[in-house]
Amino acid sequence: MAAAKDRLGQLLTLAATRQWQPLARELSALACDWPADYPQAMRTPALALFEWSLRECDEATRVEIARHMGGHPELPLRLLNELYLAAPSPLKREILTRNQLEGEDDASVAPTDAAALIAAARGGAGDFAGALSAVAAIPRDIAEAVLADASGEPLAVLCRGLGLERATFSAVALLHGAKSLPLEVYDTVPDRAARRLAQHWRAHHVVHPRHAQAAE
Repeated sequence: MAAAKDRLGQLLTLAATRQWQPLARELSALACDWPADYPQAMRTPALALFEWSLRECDEATRVEIARHMGGHPELPLRLLNELYLAAPSPLKREILTRNQLEGEDDASVAPTDAAALIAAARGGAGDFAGALSAVAAIPRDIAEAVLADASGEPLAVLCRGLGLERATFSAVALLHGAKSLPLEVYDTVPDRAARRLAQHWRAHHVVHPRHAQAAE
């Protein structure tokens, strides 16, 4: 018990001093291999702190952590959703599958202006990430990560999650210059999973202070 309390104290110190990268790494190890002698009551707050640290740490750290997070069905889906954009392909598929199968189907689709999105993509050299952020109501850094993924799956997830048709997804991809992007990826994205991930990203647009600061 003393060891658990000592480690928790160290983790809280990292959080208090905003050392998000080492904190996320420490918590990822705990999340995937919870010591048998650590109280289970400590696991829930530790996972909540891990989820917060993933939002705060840099992209390189999220990519590093995501490589080791597959195959852990005991981890909360909310936590894994934080890693979707940084995840390797097998973990992306795992996350989509869990979003499709788990929990209540409570993810609703808010109206999205398809014409505005296509017009922004047609702008070519303009700030499409900013336009995507505004039209989709997601944080800019998430919009940038969606567009940077060469597989096209995150863009398909976002479009499908916002209720946009395959034709809109294809037009956005082609007009934005992603001519080599596999357009058929839209058809491989489960509808419910896409809605839940889009809802997750939109929630960040509202509640997370780092995204508000980045927009200033």
